[in-house]
Amino acid sequence: MRIKKESYPGARERRDNRARPYGSRYEDKNSGSGVGRKSNSGRRNKRKRSGRKAMLVCVMIFLVLAAAAVTGVLLLHRAGTEQSAVWDVSVNLDSLYSPYAVLIDENTGTVIASKRSDEKIYPASMTKILSVYVAIENIKNLDAQVTMSYDFYDELYANDASQAGFEPGETTVIRDLLYGALLPSGAECCMQLAIEAAGSEEGLVELMNQKLEKLGLTQSHFANCTGLHDEEQYTTVYEMAVILKTALQNDTFRTVFTTHYHTMSATDVHPDGFTVWSTFFKNVEDEIVTGGEILGAKTGYTQEAGLCLASMAQVGEREYILVTAGWSSEDIGSYHILDAFTGYDLLGEALGYVQESAENG
Repeated sequence: MRIKKESYPGARERRDNRARPYGSRYEDKNSGSGVGRKSNSGRRNKRKRSGRKAMLVCVMIFLVLAAAAVTGVLLLHRAGTEQSAVWDVSVNLDSLYSPYAVLIDENTGTVIASKRSDEKIYPASMTKILSVYVAIENIKNLDAQVTMSYDFYDELYANDASQAGFEPGETTVIRDLLYGALLPSGAECCMQLAIEAAGSEEGLVELMNQKLEKLGLTQSHFANCTGLHDEEQYTTVYEMAVILKTALQNDTFRTVFTTHYHTMSATDVHPDGFTVWSTFFKNVEDEIVTGGEILGAKTGYTQEAGLCLASMAQVGEREYILVTAGWSSEDIGSYHILDAFTGYDLLGEALGYVQESAENG
């Protein structure tokens, strides 16, 4: 508050003494009263300036906190509204080719739609999702060099297992094996990762089953790390979705899983390196679905398992997981891939999004 000039002693006298105005350079510096008045006034002005600064700082802090609070409320409201929309949405997966399917919210794990999701299936190469995830957790240095073992190649050749392209005795980087396992579905990469993570395939499989126990997944069991058919290797599409959801919480796994292609480091066998593609993305023209896009996927196939696919997509501002399995016919085709697009399109439409036409996309 500003102080009136008449409100303190001596103000009127100073106003009348125009020849020597208070505070001017003509003030008698040796006058006790003059010095006192000047000192008191200076302190008052200083206190007023300090008070104004303090008040300004308080106002600014208040405005920042208020803005942050409003933003937080709006974000919570927006998230709550979108989550409510997901819970209220109705999606029917009966139109999918695959006899087994489940669609879940990747953040909450909420089941949005399902079809025979708790029935036993064989996972085929979807197995590699768990193999790679557990290997990442148990290998200290993913950038260390490793030499591919000769011990498992004969078995892989005999079973016609898919491979990324590494040769026996080739020295490479462990991180490249992650890409080799998930993108082109390289069985040799899984086998070498098992050795690095647990000393052997049997050791890694034991860790994989221990992970299932920790997750409370009682309808799953694994007998190998590659996905080759084994009657003792089984799961459900729902539990496979939970496995993928858990693995995606690991940043390294998520980076590899959502990669379209990867060029391996130069080696003595491949001095220029070599490039591998995702078995999903190399078979699609684009990844666009209604309201979003497919971000990553792992395919699988054996005669017993049929065509399988575990995928994730962003629709709107949320991410979802769709797992399908069991499609088998004389016409193998890419029906598991078609199912992924159909499933996410159905979700996008249910959430109110409109599919972009090819002309607009």
